Amino acid sequence: MRVHATPVWIIGVIIGVLMPMIAAWVYPTYTTMMPSPVVEWTRLQEIPFVICEALIFLWALYRGMELRNILPFVPRDYPIAGAVFMVGLWGSTLFVSKVPITSLVISITMVVHVLFAFSVYYLAAKNLKVYQEHLVLALGLGLVALTVLTAFRFLFAPQLAYLPATQIEWGASLPGFINVRHFGSWTGAIAAIFTAALMARRDDAPLSRYDFFFFLSIGLTIWSGTRAAVLAISLSVLIMVISNRRLPSIRMIGRLSLLTGAAALLAFLLIPYGNASFLLFEYWDSNVAQNVAVNADQISSGRMSLWYGTYSKWLEAPWFGWGSGSTFWEVFELNWRHTQPHNFILQFLISWGIVGAAGALWLLGRVTVSAHNRVLANPELWPLLAGVYSLLVMAMLEGMLHYPRFIMLIMALYALIFRLSDRSPTES
Repeated sequence: MRVHATPVWIIGVIIGVLMPMIAAWVYPTYTTMMPSPVVEWTRLQEIPFVICEALIFLWALYRGMELRNILPFVPRDYPIAGAVFMVGLWGSTLFVSKVPITSLVISITMVVHVLFAFSVYYLAAKNLKVYQEHLVLALGLGLVALTVLTAFRFLFAPQLAYLPATQIEWGASLPGFINVRHFGSWTGAIAAIFTAALMARRDDAPLSRYDFFFFLSIGLTIWSGTRAAVLAISLSVLIMVISNRRLPSIRMIGRLSLLTGAAALLAFLLIPYGNASFLLFEYWDSNVAQNVAVNADQISSGRMSLWYGTYSKWLEAPWFGWGSGSTFWEVFELNWRHTQPHNFILQFLISWGIVGAAGALWLLGRVTVSAHNRVLANPELWPLLAGVYSLLVMAMLEGMLHYPRFIMLIMALYALIFRLSDRSPTES
């Protein structure tokens, strides 16, 4: 396929290739934290991605976007839910948060995400040749670049004498990512996109770049040991099958199985020796396994304790919560600070209380249902929706609705689903 320099292609390259490379360059680390607290704060807030979204919004304004021309087409309940969300968002940030600067930055970021989504929608509409494959192809190419960079960092790590720590923490050495699970969540979302892309192809279609990108993305996800991503890929495929009311053919199942098996074998062979951070499952002492509560908490990597602590803290301020990002300073479990509660519902509740969470969840649910209905009428858009569903599933166990790089991708996927499903059949 010949790729034109459309806004969608440019945005895809920015999201899939440019920004991951910039993050890897700005935050080169072989340890859990950056040496500078200020730089580490910008890394946790993923400020470069927020700046990128703001620049794309300015680009859309330069191209003539006016929000007043878009808003009249938004369903009436969206502004109402948005207003409720804003009350909770800014009420908790300005009047409750104990760390108002961080809460303010995160709250402003939430607004930037929405403006970014409008920008992608508008920029796609301004071009006569918009293909959803542009974004998909860009994400695949970005994965190739990320793989090369990751291999380089692991094969040519610096000597300990040149590092601030006394040892290399391989689980935190992924280029530009906070940790290996952060990395696996990104590759998992891309794997879900290419799984859906392959399932939408003809059974007799020859091997193509989609097969290669699927092989690469699923292999990296397994290599990262990110169980939430594996679950998310499986559930996104299940949603697609149930929605289409049609099982994949035996040939396609075999094709995906062979690619997955080969990728898994290669992934296991390349796992850093003796590093449990990259394992999908660990083994525990049988005496510990008899304690159901302890075992459940270990299997969930401490999430049970974190969820309980987050829920208990939210009950102390149920209506407006404790401010955006407040898990980081309000909930202390497992002797370390979590940047987010690894569950977006609890994240919304502790951040913005019932008021803000009600508006945010209503908007998220309405947009997702609408996107799903549009894809049912436009099956060629299933790869985009599969990416959305995989990220939402992971958001129940990880921080996909907290970290800007993932929200940026979600917003772009939503915007393209809505814009491309709006186009008339006569447009190319």
